[in-house]
Order: sequence, then C-alpha cells, then structure tokens
Amino acid sequence: MYIDQKLALFDYDGTIVDSAGMIVQGAIEAFRICGLPDPDPQKVRENIGRPLVDALDVYMPPGYSVTPDEISEAYRSWYAEQGKLGLQNEPLYPGMIELLFELKSNGWLIGIATNKSRVGLTNGLAKHDLSNIFDITLSTDENIPKPNPAMAIRAMKELGIKEKYTVIIGDTINDIGLGVNAGIKSIGVTWGYNSRELLISAGADHLVNNAQDLSKLMNKLFD
Repeated sequence: MYIDQKLALFDYDGTIVDSAGMIVQGAIEAFRICGLPDPDPQKVRENIGRPLVDALDVYMPPGYSVTPDEISEAYRSWYAEQGKLGLQNEPLYPGMIELLFELKSNGWLIGIATNKSRVGLTNGLAKHDLSNIFDITLSTDENIPKPNPAMAIRAMKELGIKEKYTVIIGDTINDIGLGVNAGIKSIGVTWGYNSRELLISAGADHLVNNAQDLSKLMNKLFD
C-alpha cells in the first residue's frame, strides 16, 4: 500500500559527512597494500561517489597485474579496521544533524542511498549517533550502485512511498542520475565533491548551498 507520506533519500559521503580525507587516505593505503605506487590524491577525490571498483579503475597505474577488485578489497579492509579502532574521521557538515531531526519531527521518512560499503556506513553512523534515525539505509553491498535507480525503487517499495513524494539529496552526478532514472525529484548540494555545473548538467531539479537553504526548500518541496 502506497501512502501520501514524504521520503527524503540522502547520499552519505559529501552530503551528510565530509569523508574526502578518509577516502583519499584509504585509496593510498589500499594501493600500498597491493604493492602499487600511490595514486594521485586529486584523481581519487574527483571520483568520489562512483562505485568503488569503477573509481579505482580510473586511476590505477598501467603495467600491474593487480585488479580493481583486489584493490577494492584492500580498501574495504583498511576502512573497516579504521572503524573498529574508532579512527573513521568523517566530520558532519554544518547543520546536517539538525536538519535530519527537523525532517523527522515534520513527519518525513528519511533514508540513505550510498555507494559506500555497508561496514563503512554502519561505523560512520554509529560514530555520529545516527544509527537509529533513518527509516532505511541502502548501501552498494546489497544494491546496484547509483546512478542505477535500484536503491530508490527499493526504498519506495519497502516504505510504501509514491515517486511524486520522494526526493534524492546528494553531491554528485551519480545521486542526480539516480533521481532522473527513478523518476523522482533531485536536490544537488554544492558543499560536496561535484561542481554546480556538473550537478546542473546531470539534471538536478534544485541546488542548495547549505543546510539552512536545504531546510527551507524541503519545507515547500511538495506543496
């Protein structure tokens, strides 16, 4: 049964938390574990938000027998270990916790749709005391990565929400692509890892510059 309730799906990295430093360091550590020279940090940052194996394939050096899957596994292991040690350093963007609780108090359902691993997401949410606030969390471990619409379709089906009352909020073209492919509204946030121009070119319905602007937009989004 589908109800006239509103659902906000959030990307995680670059939208709720600033994880660029961790992701870049993780890529460097994974390359070292696999016996590869350090990747270009700028190229790593530019590919945040893409499925991990695809991103690694972009900046891994030629002439080595190591596969993107092997590097991906090394990266995930390193990331998981940092989480266990309490060293997963991903600071929240200003105003995001307040926004999430505001949406919940206003009757929204909220979820996460991320290309991050499940263990990385679980550890990150626990560190910020956000494990129980979301109505659904979707990671790339159990779903086809964005921009495929699978995560949005699954969230709407499991929560019983109509497309016309669902929105994806994210900082990359993969988030906006999910919105376009799923037939739902999309909001691009400019504090993350893709430029305004890229978000517009991907088809973002709206752009916001900070959590306060996002709050104002959400209050009137489906009026």
